[in-house]
Amino acid sequence: MRKVADGIHVGALFPRSVFNTVVIEGPEGDVVVDAGFPWSRKRLAHFLRGRDVSEHVVTHAHGDHVGATAWLCEHTGAPLAMSEIEADDFEHGDIAWHAGAGGKYWIAPLGRARRHVDRRLKRGDTVAGFEAIAQPGHSPGLLAFWRAADRTLIVGDGPINLSPDPTSPRWLHLPAKLHHNPAEAVASRKRLTELEPELIISTHGHPVRGLDRWRQGIHKVAH
Repeated sequence: MRKVADGIHVGALFPRSVFNTVVIEGPEGDVVVDAGFPWSRKRLAHFLRGRDVSEHVVTHAHGDHVGATAWLCEHTGAPLAMSEIEADDFEHGDIAWHAGAGGKYWIAPLGRARRHVDRRLKRGDTVAGFEAIAQPGHSPGLLAFWRAADRTLIVGDGPINLSPDPTSPRWLHLPAKLHHNPAEAVASRKRLTELEPELIISTHGHPVRGLDRWRQGIHKVAH
C-alpha cells in the first residue's frame, strides 16, 4: 500500500489504476474503506496482513465496492459500517440501483455475498477522525468522508483520475447510466467542492491534489 496522507494508505486492487481500498489509521485500529470486487480478497489479505482492523466502512453498496465486504469482515473480525439508507437493502434486498441495464445486470450481482450491518452511518457521524458527508445520486446513500484539519476528502465515487501524478490528473469518462440518479450525482459532486478539499482520495483512480484540478474533473466528466 502507498501512504498518501497522514495516517492514510491506498491499496490498488484490480484493475490497478481504477479500483482501490483505503486504509485509515484510527485510534482504535485501522479502518478499511471499501473492499472492491469479489476477486479482491487475495490482495486485501496481503494489504491487511499484520494490521489490526477495527472497522470496515463502505462508501456505498454497489457490487464493485462490496464484492469482498462479507469476506473482509469474516477474515478480520471487523464490524461493518455503511449508510443507514442502504443498510437494509444490503442485508437482504436489491442493490441494483444503477439507472442503466449494464450496472443492474453486471455490477450489482458482484455484491451477492451479504452480512449484517453493525453500524448504520448517517450524515455527521465520525469514522476514524473523518466526518461522514451525504453524497446521494450515484447511489441512494453514498457517503464521502471529510477531515477538515488537513482538508482531506475520501470519496467512493467521483471523477476518476488515471494519472499517478496528483497534480496532473487524466480523467476517465464513465456512462451517466452507472449512476442511480445522474442529475443528483452531479449536484452532489459539485456540493463537495464547497468544502474546498486540498487532497481528494478515491476508491476509484489515483488521488488528486488541489481543488481547481478536481473541480475541472467534475465539470469534464459530470455527464
